[in-house]
Amino acid sequence: MKTPKKEDSGCLWIFALLFLTLFTFIGLHQLIGLSTPISISIGVIIAAIITYRWLGIPNFISILKNIGVIILIIAGLRFAGNLVISFTKTTPHAEHFMKEEGVLKSQLVIENDTIPTYTSHRVWKDNYGHNYRGDLTIREQDFLDLHHHLAQYKTNSNKNFWGGLYEYLESTDGPKLDLVMQTFERLHAEKKLNQMEFAEMVVSCIQDIPYSFVFQNDCLPAENYEHAIRRVLEDCPSCCLGNVPFGIQNSLSFLQNLKGDCDTRTVLIYSILKHFNYDVAILNSTFYRHSIIGLNIPASGLVKLHKGKKYVVWETTAKYYEAGALPGNFNDITHWEVVLTSK
Repeated sequence: MKTPKKEDSGCLWIFALLFLTLFTFIGLHQLIGLSTPISISIGVIIAAIITYRWLGIPNFISILKNIGVIILIIAGLRFAGNLVISFTKTTPHAEHFMKEEGVLKSQLVIENDTIPTYTSHRVWKDNYGHNYRGDLTIREQDFLDLHHHLAQYKTNSNKNFWGGLYEYLESTDGPKLDLVMQTFERLHAEKKLNQMEFAEMVVSCIQDIPYSFVFQNDCLPAENYEHAIRRVLEDCPSCCLGNVPFGIQNSLSFLQNLKGDCDTRTVLIYSILKHFNYDVAILNSTFYRHSIIGLNIPASGLVKLHKGKKYVVWETTAKYYEAGALPGNFNDITHWEVVLTSK
């Protein structure tokens, strides 16, 4: 006569079930390509059958207790993981800052006229894995004409300071970005992009450019700054540009040296998307000391209401942020203010 298996205490039973479920899920999802819900469901069933045959009948009271402990452990690990992810996305690793970047002096020939230019050849992926490549080109003379124009900027007391400054930057540099616009127009036609896909392509292109700090005063040694800035400058001392009026580069200067912080990027993206008739906004936060963009476009995620419109917010300083997503330590929408809109 066959002796029945004893009841398992529950602890080993649960961990065996979880391990086998994970192992089965990976096989079904990654190797076979089944969807996540189906892979999990089948994985649990297969794991339960194997565990029952291996360990016998479980002690359900012990299992309930162990499930409670496991849920607490998983919740704790998930919370810790989210903190780590938020931090690493907000302050990218050294590799992001030390990536080789270059802008070449080149020439553009138009009707036998040779025009000196600066060109950055970009190769990037958007947040959905689509590959793009194209040149961001500006005329050397346009760069020289506008490189120091911010030093003459006079504030308008009737407007919010940052909105007025960004509007001035867009009005002076925007018309000189025609060669950049041609690159995005070509990609638009080649890839047959819809409205959201085109915006994704533009934003991810600028997200892909490694971050640099832009300071109104001198760039000091790393030890003079708070931890987040110090950590970056210790890994990449050259990722800092000092003595820049208002701590922001105009778009032509940014494209000439590829050194840009948050609002340097938001102004460039604002100019590009405005050119292509998007309802785009720049949002600032004095609380977070940061700048992002917003788009009045159908999309899910975080939105900022402004004058009856819903602007989907978008992080621009780190790769792989989609529309409607912000870092965990920047995502309280009440701390964000719309300072400029294109429509």
